[in-house]
Amino acid sequence: MQRAILRPAAGVVQSRGFASEKDLRDRLRTVGNISKVTKAMNMVAAAKVKKHQVALEKARNFNSGFADAWPEISEEKFPVEQPMVGVFTSDRGLCGGVNGAVLRDVRKKMTAESKAIFTFGGKAKSGLQREYESKFQLAVTDLGAGRPAEFPEACEVAASLLDCEFDEMEVVYNKFMNIISFDTRTVKVPSKARFLIDTEYFEKFEIEGDELTVFDNMYEFMLATRMFEFIHETQTSEQSSRMTAMDNSSTNADEMYEKLLLQANRLRQAKITKELMEIVGGMSAVVG
Repeated sequence: MQRAILRPAAGVVQSRGFASEKDLRDRLRTVGNISKVTKAMNMVAAAKVKKHQVALEKARNFNSGFADAWPEISEEKFPVEQPMVGVFTSDRGLCGGVNGAVLRDVRKKMTAESKAIFTFGGKAKSGLQREYESKFQLAVTDLGAGRPAEFPEACEVAASLLDCEFDEMEVVYNKFMNIISFDTRTVKVPSKARFLIDTEYFEKFEIEGDELTVFDNMYEFMLATRMFEFIHETQTSEQSSRMTAMDNSSTNADEMYEKLLLQANRLRQAKITKELMEIVGGMSAVVG
């Protein structure tokens, strides 16, 4: 077996040693520009996260009344034969490990058994498409475009899920805890058929009209409220994580700038000292 030998391209001179003053100045300029960009992104994320927090609180309150009414279906009543995984991530990167935490959990679930996949967010689609593209049933991207999602958009996602074939969906998402932390969680969401198999909870209520139609509408509305909350949890976690990541990046860039500036000043001082020594040596030689 022959090994490939890597040789420098023609005209390229390889050298080792200390960086020149020009190299340090170029690096200083680059690091300074990076610091400006990360600080600007930090300010934008800080302005957005407040809006998302307000919208998230409304979404949580909106869904809280229906969360208790969501029945827990046992495997004996309705065995899960068509499982599906729902993955909620952001559309854009540069937001720390908020997307990586979700994708890691999803890959662990996919190794256990073959499952269909529903993805929300560009990072979920691009992160899983290469390995599990054949299992994709639905992919939603670019919803919200950086602003808090609205309920009609969540209804569109829920309507698309009604066309998917699954018995139970395990939704993996990031629950917003506070401005500096989030918690990756898994919530089970039943299909309509699985939901309608057990409606004992609603027997204490007086239902007007056709019960099947009422329960169908109730399931669709409850599914939309759940999607609404998952979307806002994801969006708020994204903005808070981006704000933290950009703040850390700005701090690292500032520290690197200070080190490079110190190194550049030392190099400049050494160059000046060398020139003074040469001048003094030349004068001594002339006088001698």
